[in-house]
Amino acid sequence: MKKTYLVPVLGLALFAAGCGNSDNQETEKVEETTTTDDNSMNDDSTMNDDSSGTQDQDTVTENADKDYGFVSLSVEADTADMMDMVDISYDRDNDGTEADYKMDGERSQGNEAMKILDPKLDELNIDANTSNDDAIAEVEKVFGIKDATRLEVEIEFADGTEKEFMK
Repeated sequence: MKKTYLVPVLGLALFAAGCGNSDNQETEKVEETTTTDDNSMNDDSTMNDDSSGTQDQDTVTENADKDYGFVSLSVEADTADMMDMVDISYDRDNDGTEADYKMDGERSQGNEAMKILDPKLDELNIDANTSNDDAIAEVEKVFGIKDATRLEVEIEFADGTEKEFMK
């Protein structure tokens, strides 16, 4: 009869001991995993550096704080022959300034885009009171956009006013 009670008691003891060892093994595994994760983190941070480099391609350092009277500008245009013939964006905020330029197959980002955009943004004469037709005509003239079947301009002025002009 004692053997009947002895087997379950030994089984529980082994189970409890196994659980205790399991905790130690898990701790060891965690340490090993941490070591492995450290290597992985190095790999991941390298990957993150690469991806952040991709994200930073449109970041502007030259003329980054120049005041054009607006803090954000987006110009998109299609022609009968080509969708998205023009895709221009300029955005200045607390996180920095970003610029993208795509027109007639030419594409640039960041400082290279700003070299193209800076004189055009200086010349652009649109304010919150500009009519839709006048704003579209001004954008077409300044950026040299011809025969656009669709032209959308979104602009946020320095005072926070946002306007959208469409053709």
